[in-house]
Parts: sequence; C-alpha cells; structure tokens
Amino acid sequence: MGTGNERGDVMKFQIAGALCTLMIAGGSYAYAQTANRQNADALESELKNRALTRAAVDPAPVGEAAKETVESAVNWIEMRTALALTARREVAAQQTATRAVSRPPGMRAAPAETFKSVVVREVNLTRLPLLAPEGPRVAGTLKVYSLGDSYSATAEVEDGVSMRMSGSRRKIVVGERPAALARMRAMRAQEKPLASLETPYVVTRSDSSTDLSFSKFGAGYVLSLMCDDPADARCADDAFIVGLASNIMLLNPEAGGQ
Repeated sequence: MGTGNERGDVMKFQIAGALCTLMIAGGSYAYAQTANRQNADALESELKNRALTRAAVDPAPVGEAAKETVESAVNWIEMRTALALTARREVAAQQTATRAVSRPPGMRAAPAETFKSVVVREVNLTRLPLLAPEGPRVAGTLKVYSLGDSYSATAEVEDGVSMRMSGSRRKIVVGERPAALARMRAMRAQEKPLASLETPYVVTRSDSSTDLSFSKFGAGYVLSLMCDDPADARCADDAFIVGLASNIMLLNPEAGGQ
C-alpha cells in the first residue's frame, strides 16, 4: 500500500484531471452554444432574404403584414347576368344555325352536387363565385378546398396535364407606389379579352406552371396548368390554357349577398 502522502498526491492528480475535463467540456459546450447561435442567426438572415411572403416593393420585416389587405365586395348581380347572357347566346346560336354548331364560349352553372369528388360543404363555405374550367376529365377528378374568402380547385385535365384554379376576394392595397404601379401597367398592356367572361386576362409562366390570371365579379382568379413535360405544347403555348378558360363552370350558382 502507498503512504498517505502518495495517496494524497494521487487524489490531487485525479481532482486536477477532473477539473481539467470539466474545463474542456465547459469550453466545448460554450463553443457549441456560440456556433449554434451563429448558425441560427445565419439561418434567420437567410430566411429573411428568401422569404416568399415578403412584398416585392418596400418589404416589411418578417412577421409583419406586407401590405394592407381588404375584402372586395362581390358583384353577385353581374354573376347572374353572365349566366343569363351565356344561355341567351346558346339559344341564339341554335336558332340561327343551319347545321350543328359548337357552343359559344361562356360561363355555365354546374352545381357542386353533380361532381362526385367535390365536397358540397367546401363549396358552400366559399363567399365568392367558385369557378373551374369545363372538361370530361376535370368533371371526374375535380376537388375543392375553401377558406371562405378564397378557394382552390384541383383536377386532372388530360393525360400528362393537371390544373389548379384559385380565386380570392381579398386584394392588396399598394397605394401610390411607382414601381408597383408601373408593374401593373406593364401587365395590363399584355392583357387580351377572355371571351367566356368578357374580361381581360394575362398569361404568365414559371418553372412549375402556366398561369392565366383575370379579375371578375370583384374577385381575382388564376388558372394554372402543370404539364409532366415542361416542353409540352399544352403548357408551352397559350392556345390550350385559353381554350380551357373559354368555357367556365360556376359551382355555386345559388350563392350571393354575402
């Protein structure tokens, strides 16, 4: 057995080693905490720079409303007038035609109950005209998701092509912002008349979709096409999406006054 002094020296050595280990662990912990904080700060900064919800002009800080949004008043009388005009055009076309003719473009009522994939409750929640394009594949696969003042409808259109149509009665007030107003004027310069609803429209493209946008009845709408092959002519050219928007279904013809 060692002497008392030797045992004391061993104990001192063990204590010193333990303290050294604690100091190293503490330093490592402090370093890790600093690194984590730096990583968190870098991530927050990156998110601020890349946040998709920020306004393009004079963006507000993350977590704050980018612009004032207001709920538009829907013109339900205009909606019912559009339905009546389409019906009148169809009658006139049949009366004046000497042979079979294609239907004139327009908006037609197609109540939600006629679509097996549509949940009627979702349609009844929608406080704006709920529009979707016509088509046999669309009718069989259409689904609707509503938030009351906005909605989104999805469906297959044809092999290799799907669609999403969104509508909202909320709009952003940009005020007197020169850059935003200039951008709007540039978009309006590209607008063409959409025969089905007698309203201007504009077609834009992104990496993921071809979009046809228009305003009608006090609400804003976007019809988006997604093709399996981005080079597919149905998405690469305007003709297909414009043709799809030339005949529009109204799923809530009894709505109004909300």
